[in-house]
Amino acid sequence: MRTDHPADAGALTASVVSDALRRVPYPGLTRDLVSFGMVEHVSVCDARVKVTLGLHTRDAIVIAQLEASIDAALRPLGAASVAVDVVAPKPAPAALPAKRGTPDPWADQVRLARARHVIAVGAGKGGVGKSTVAVNLALALARDGLRAGLLDADIYGPSLPILLGIEDGASRVRMSEDKHILPLEAHGVPIISFGFFLGEGSPAIWRGPMVSKAVKQFARGVAWPELDVLVVDLPPGTGDVPLSLAQAVALSGAVIVTQPPRVAVAEARKAADMFHALEVPLLGIVENMSGPFGRGAGETVAGELTIPFLGEIPFDEAIVAEGDVGVPTMIARPGSEAGMAFDHLARAVAASLGWERVEENLAQAES
Repeated sequence: MRTDHPADAGALTASVVSDALRRVPYPGLTRDLVSFGMVEHVSVCDARVKVTLGLHTRDAIVIAQLEASIDAALRPLGAASVAVDVVAPKPAPAALPAKRGTPDPWADQVRLARARHVIAVGAGKGGVGKSTVAVNLALALARDGLRAGLLDADIYGPSLPILLGIEDGASRVRMSEDKHILPLEAHGVPIISFGFFLGEGSPAIWRGPMVSKAVKQFARGVAWPELDVLVVDLPPGTGDVPLSLAQAVALSGAVIVTQPPRVAVAEARKAADMFHALEVPLLGIVENMSGPFGRGAGETVAGELTIPFLGEIPFDEAIVAEGDVGVPTMIARPGSEAGMAFDHLARAVAASLGWERVEENLAQAES
């Protein structure tokens, strides 16, 4: 390891290091380590820097990339040596303390082989239009040319079959020869929903281990086609399902849906805390039903949490009507104000995952 001291090495402080880490993205994403909450501690002594990262990942390639990026960011600032220590992040609030000898619940986390990115759409409370946002986000991503899929993991109230017009999915879904679920297709997007397999009212009695086992088997047991993005619609709140999903499948990030009223914004903070505790990168917050009930609360809470604000979806009664008949807004009215808002959301999410539209690049080049 190099030990040369640049002339301004004395100016190197923990604060300077932390600021520099705000420009170091997590591999494969555009968000930085600090805003993701991955930096646990920074220490500087005689230009020797130690950075402690709280990570669930055990991927040696990812860790090596992080070490190289951090080293490259700190050397020009006067760091004589850079050490990166990777530790397990603090446990999620929803998780029970592990007993001695208990297997690590994160040990069997996997990456879905056919999905380049898996993103969760969550909310701290129900009634904010989370499922509507998830559906139209996936459709907008597909409209932009990405191979998008939908996984309805709302075990307590799956609504995607209604929103996508496939309420007969339970009678149509099939298994492959190797016992994997074959997804159905709605408006060109492959989808699987808990609603295809649950009897009416049955999930209400599901708790803890039952939920965990069901979510893990469900998330991994689908024969997805090759996907760029799999959008997962979570149940509202901060219970067992998000924890089980994060332990079962590596997530690229999460989108939090909120509304202008204060109670919804307060619950959005709880959802953000949950994803942070699970080390799921927060891609940002979207404010739904903006307008008659207020405006700007989503942007305010995003600023307070130092995460991106992904935009506003305007209040539009037609969105509800379109969902009721199974023809989402991105199919029924893509050129409407709401449709363009969903398109803006999709572009913001795609950008956070490292994509941008070719047409915009060409326009810039021509100008």
